[in-house]
Amino acid sequence: MIIDTLDNLGFYFGMSKELDSAISVLKHYNLSALEAGEYPDFTDWSTDSVLKILEPEIVTDEKSIPWEYHENVIDVQCVLKGGSELIGYAPRNKLSGWEYDAEHDVAYSNDECNYLPLRLEEYDFAIFFPQDAHRKIKSSGTKGYHKVVFKVPVKKRSRWSF
Repeated sequence: MIIDTLDNLGFYFGMSKELDSAISVLKHYNLSALEAGEYPDFTDWSTDSVLKILEPEIVTDEKSIPWEYHENVIDVQCVLKGGSELIGYAPRNKLSGWEYDAEHDVAYSNDECNYLPLRLEEYDFAIFFPQDAHRKIKSSGTKGYHKVVFKVPVKKRSRWSF
């Protein structure tokens, strides 16, 4: 899991071609000007990434949204304007009761665990890898609250040997 501000995007280039593509879009485009929706052809995606602009619902009850993780995609989330989010993070192996939906590549759990709270304000981003469970705890915002989510495919690699 990574959390940072858009000012520091340059530090994260080189992790993968797929992630570099999403980072480049965040760095070079004014995504807050886009309407809410899904943009599969936003740029010349050679990586099968998906860009979604969301106008999130305001959440005040942390138990209303289940934990989730994705087996085959990296979630890149960024609050663009008009709001903030408190997101819970925990290693996915600290939770149980996962129900995996292979068609949508998402697993959900309503299990309880201690978690690290992450606050995303405007122009903050978080990157969640397959081992990272996350859920929205609280959000607040004004009319026009925009958030971008990239679904970046994971390229399977062999484990490093030490």
